Amino acid sequence: MQPDSRFQIAVLQGPSVLAPFPAVLAEFPLPRGPTRTAAEIALALEQWLSPEFLARVALPLADGAFETVAGALANAIQDADGPCGLPVRVTRSADGRCRVLLGFHEPSATVVALQTGLQVTVALFRHLAGERVDAPAVSAKLQRVVAEILKLQPDPLARALIRVARQRGIPACPAALGSRVWLYGQGAAGFQFFETANHRDGLTGSRLARNKFFSNRLITRLGLPGVRHRMVPTAAEARKAAAELGFPVVIKPADSGKGKGVTAGVTSAAAVEAAFEVAHRASPGRVLVEAQIPGEDHRLAVFSGRFAWAVRRSPPRVTGDGVLSVRELIARENARRRAAPNPDIAGTAIVVDAELEALLASQGLTLEARPTAGTSVALGQIANISRGGTLTDCSAEIHPDNKAMAEALARSFHLDAAGIDFMTPDIGRSWREVPCGILELNPTPGFSSDHRAGIILAAKFPPGSDGRLPSVLLVGAGPPALAMVTAAIAATGLRVGWTDAEQTGVGDEQRFTSPATLPERVTALVLDPATEALVVSATANDLSTHGLPLDRFDLALVAAGAGLSGAAYGLLQDCCGAVRRDVPADGISTAVEPDIRAVLDRRAAGVAA
Repeated sequence: MQPDSRFQIAVLQGPSVLAPFPAVLAEFPLPRGPTRTAAEIALALEQWLSPEFLARVALPLADGAFETVAGALANAIQDADGPCGLPVRVTRSADGRCRVLLGFHEPSATVVALQTGLQVTVALFRHLAGERVDAPAVSAKLQRVVAEILKLQPDPLARALIRVARQRGIPACPAALGSRVWLYGQGAAGFQFFETANHRDGLTGSRLARNKFFSNRLITRLGLPGVRHRMVPTAAEARKAAAELGFPVVIKPADSGKGKGVTAGVTSAAAVEAAFEVAHRASPGRVLVEAQIPGEDHRLAVFSGRFAWAVRRSPPRVTGDGVLSVRELIARENARRRAAPNPDIAGTAIVVDAELEALLASQGLTLEARPTAGTSVALGQIANISRGGTLTDCSAEIHPDNKAMAEALARSFHLDAAGIDFMTPDIGRSWREVPCGILELNPTPGFSSDHRAGIILAAKFPPGSDGRLPSVLLVGAGPPALAMVTAAIAATGLRVGWTDAEQTGVGDEQRFTSPATLPERVTALVLDPATEALVVSATANDLSTHGLPLDRFDLALVAAGAGLSGAAYGLLQDCCGAVRRDVPADGISTAVEPDIRAVLDRRAAGVAA
């Protein structure tokens, strides 16, 4: 499928007269052909699309119009890894021009999603008209595009953080395309996050935490309960270490995560050798044999130095009913988890693999066996969530000493975000009172619920803070006005990021030696933590071409003769805290100085304009 010249694609970097959100726009004439019903389209989509992809399409469609179908498919393409919470707007003008506007996290990914959605819709309507269409080729193209877009879209953790951030009015944008690092807030008020880690996490602590051997050394030197283990290079050394430590033991890689290569409950020398090979494949030459600590596995989460929550993690299991096979019981449990309202507690899907089948065999079962009613079937030996384990919130049960222990660990590893894996028979009793141990630290503790995303963001952006800088938009005012407003704000002690379509700077430092659009220049200022306030000068043409360069401004100063349409004035009224019209184009009158001061005072008080 080649790009279709009928479809004009444009990126609106901010709210515009066409949509109140940053969007990728597709504009095109109404395609010829008979009108289709939503039911006809839904039936055709069932035949064309995989069940997994179809589940992401927002059905039922409002109607069977071409533009409605294209918008729904494009949004499903960019939601390939789960809901992004991005808006879609579909319009048709009186003269038959159609517009599809699709919200974005990163515009280049959404451009591809929208182009592909349009192309698939063209093929679908041709098929409905009786033309021959290579449906497998269309499906293959769709799969390739989805795979590419996944590399650019936010991962599940970032997606939850972004959803909550936008609900609170906190801006979010990628720091670098494809890096999985996102900026929440702006400039000096912003924070860079990779998953749940942020730029205040120490590199040294992250390095230590990623090696279970060295992290345990620091844990025990802190006087906290570590584990007894040995690093072994060979299976023979593993057998020797297990004998010295005493069975049962856990055998695992020293430096891999998500439960990869971990075997728990090893009780014999023969089992040691098999478990060593599993761990060795995940981390050659860096295998740990660890004395197994009795009790239950817990994850204690710390953010910004404070205990946030605790969950009890359990290995996956199902209960027989005398009717369903183990395979069918697993499928039913996975369906229940997908439908659960709180995926953070429900757990991820149980994966059927050789490790699971071996565990079934040790219980005298196979995937096709039908356990009797009430029989509990273990499907995993470790409680890692990525391996299908489940969670139970126990934040209200945890002993204060265990909270303090978690905070001390995060502090000593210099981690702003930390997930502590803690084995204890009773989380409600102090670590001083019971046999227990800290298994490891994770510098990017996982979660998947918006509620917990809110807890993480609240640690950086407390109530009343939206991470935004004081911002002033000049429209049609020219370089003298830009210089005067910049100087007025700089006189208060703030370092000002300033730009128009030709020049950009932070304080006295200028940026860009090659051509750049106004939105690109504004983004450069937002990404720099030296920026403490923003002054942007735009023309009416800039706004009509790109939309606003930010989603919101505190103050808009519109010069006399700026040439704004009524709709553009309405846009400013909607997206700016205050709008002042007919400002002298060659400078700033004393009449607007109180408005600038009010913006700075509000921001200093931490109140969003």
